[in-house]
This record gives sequence, C-alpha cells and structure tokens, in this order.
Amino acid sequence: MDSTWNEQIIAHYKSNKLHLDWLSKPSQHQFRWRTLEGRWVTSKRRIRNHETLLKAIGRNFPSDLYVSTSSWLNPIDLPRLRDTEASYPILIDHLIVFDIDVAPLSLKNLERAKNVAKGLHTYVMENESVEFVHATFSGSKGFHLIYKDTDREKFGIPDPKKREETVRQERKDLLSRVLEQGFEVDERITADTRRIIRLPGSIHGKTGFQCTSIDTNQLEIPLTQLLEQIPRIDQAVIIPKKAKVIVKTPFKEKIEDVVDYEHSYLIEVSNHLPGTKDRSALLFWTPYSWGTDTDCFERLNTLIEMENLSFGAIFSDGERILFICPESITRAKVAKILTNLGMDKLSENLKQRDHYWVRISGIMDDGGIWHNEPKFISIINNNNLKSIYSKAHLTLLTKLGIPIDSFQNEKLAGKSEPSIRMVVRD
Repeated sequence: MDSTWNEQIIAHYKSNKLHLDWLSKPSQHQFRWRTLEGRWVTSKRRIRNHETLLKAIGRNFPSDLYVSTSSWLNPIDLPRLRDTEASYPILIDHLIVFDIDVAPLSLKNLERAKNVAKGLHTYVMENESVEFVHATFSGSKGFHLIYKDTDREKFGIPDPKKREETVRQERKDLLSRVLEQGFEVDERITADTRRIIRLPGSIHGKTGFQCTSIDTNQLEIPLTQLLEQIPRIDQAVIIPKKAKVIVKTPFKEKIEDVVDYEHSYLIEVSNHLPGTKDRSALLFWTPYSWGTDTDCFERLNTLIEMENLSFGAIFSDGERILFICPESITRAKVAKILTNLGMDKLSENLKQRDHYWVRISGIMDDGGIWHNEPKFISIINNNNLKSIYSKAHLTLLTKLGIPIDSFQNEKLAGKSEPSIRMVVRD
C-alpha cells in the first residue's frame, strides 16, 4: 500500500477508540497484529483497555489487529499446542465464534453472507445453550457471530490439558451440527481454542473498512444501507456489485495462455542444503485456493507456530505466495510438513530425489519481458532461538533483497551458495 493509505490507517487509530468492552476481562486475552510493514507482533503486556492496547502497539501501527477467542490465566508468552516442556496454559473461557465468509469480495456475495449469518443466528439461539454477544462485519468478505458459552462445567475440569481438549471437542460437535443444517461457515474457526479474530474498531488492511460490531437488527436491513453505517478510511476499496470470475489454470497452461512465445525462462532454487546429507529448507508456492490475503498469512503463521519453525519470508506474484523458511530441517520433517499441507507431489519429489526445485523468479518470455515476478511482502517471525539456519538459503534471501544481519551470530549449516538453475520451458 502507498504512504497515504498507511497515513490514513494511523490517523484512524489515533482518533478512534478500539472496542474492548465486549470482553469480560480483556487482560486474559492475547492480542496480535500485523504491522504496516508486514511484521507479526504479539503483545508482551496485558491489555486492559484501549489505552494499554495503544501503549503496546506503540509506533508499530497495525495493518490488521486481532484478539484471541480464548481467555487464559496467563495470555503472555502462550505456549504452543506441541510445546511439551512449558507448563500447560490454563483456559479460563472460550467464546463461540462462527466466521461466515463468501469469497471473492462483492456486494452479491456479502448479501449471501449476511443471509447465512441471519439464519445461523436464529438456529443457534433456538437450539444451543449460548448467550449472544454481538455480530461483526469483518471489514471484508463477511461476518462473525460471537456467543458466550453458558455451560460452565467444563471450564472447571482440574487438568488444564483435558479441559482444553473437552472444550475443543464440544466446539467440534457444535460445528458438526451447524454444518449438517447447511450453514456455510469457516470450519477452521469455531473449534480452534488458539484462534484469533479481528478486533472490532480495527481497520481491515486490505479493504480499508472497519471491523464493526453490529446487532441482529442490522442484519435485517438492505446490505447497501448496512455498509453506509460502516466506518472506513478515505481510500477504502469500492466493493463491486458482482465478483469477477477468475479461472485458475495450472502453471504451464497459464503461461501458454498469457504469453504467445515458443519458450519461457525462469530461475529455480533447490531446497537442499549444499554440503549436508539430510538437511533441507522449507520452500513452496501456496495453492491458488489459499489466495494472497490475510487468510493465507494466518495459515502460514499457524504453520510456523505448530512446527516451531524460526521464521518465514513471504513473497507474492499477485496470485500466489512464495514461502521461504531458511531453517536447517531434516528431509523427513519437510516431507511430513508438505504432506500435512496437502502438497503431496512436492513431498514425493523430496522423498524420491532427496530435494526439489522451486521457482524464485518471474517468468521471462522470448521477448525479454518478465511476468509474475515475486515481490517481498513480509517476514513472519517466531523468535525460535534454538534454530540452525541454512547458510545457502540465508544467502538466497540476501540475493532476493532481504537483509539478514540479525542472523549472523546464529548457528549455521551447509555451504554458503544455494543451488540455483535457469530453466527453459517450451
């Protein structure tokens, strides 16, 4: 985004109050945000109100601002699910959240999402033991419905791990009932006790609309009238009436459709660490279905947290995301991660050939014109101080224009130069 866009977002946070009064105890929730520079930050202090949140943000104004759906006895430095060394965190409460998104963004799809939210709310209030908190317009493709769980028995289970597992299972059962009724909701949100959602009062970094609390009466009014009540920055996007249909085609077919030349040229890098036997870096292009917006970044952020990776550099060619984690990882672990992500072909290539190649450039045609050039977006940092990095893939990041001075004193593996090749395709 340009400087004017960022200035308008900063002005919004300086002149508007963020909405925390709907949380019973904000200090028990975790707050996270993505800065205007693309870096993810987790608050290192307890947030009690608007003023303490602004102090935590400081000068790192958010492009997108989130709060956890769970409340914890200690939300600071919350250990990951797979962290077996830290004491298990004590879950105090977990909001029931339904995320209704209909992509891509358009007035027609938003109308559809509004109708789903309206029908789902009626169903939930008639069939579940919950207390309605509020709905929110997310600022983009849909709505959130948020409820308090009136059944408190499970939150008294003495074993904190069993308590969280019980809550998660109950949420899965609830999600199943909702899906069986035909309601279109995001299946990743409701049952995830470690999930974050947009904070009301914050600006959606892609659209410029404010994530805004609404009541159920507002779901009854025409969508255009509802949107008139939603604050936004001056440069907010104009939502089209209908979404433009984009047909995604496989990589090779895509180039042939766009460029009428005999050959195309691109640069690829191997994920193998030169000078090692069994070490790999984790590099891949995300599937087209992941998109290139916040949902994709959340998936990658979750990947880094779940696998306890060091950090990941993110590039975009406008249609997909190139993810590069320059950590020294065993080949077997990389193959398993790729399989879990649904990238079976890449995983099989790694198992059979001990490495695989990934495009790191745009695609040049016979006329010397480049297409689909990846541009640096941000770094997702996990601050894993125990990591061993690939010399070659840190060098790769410097070649791609990313400074890595902060990693000079870390443990390094393999040779300095990555394995790079030029590929010619007919």
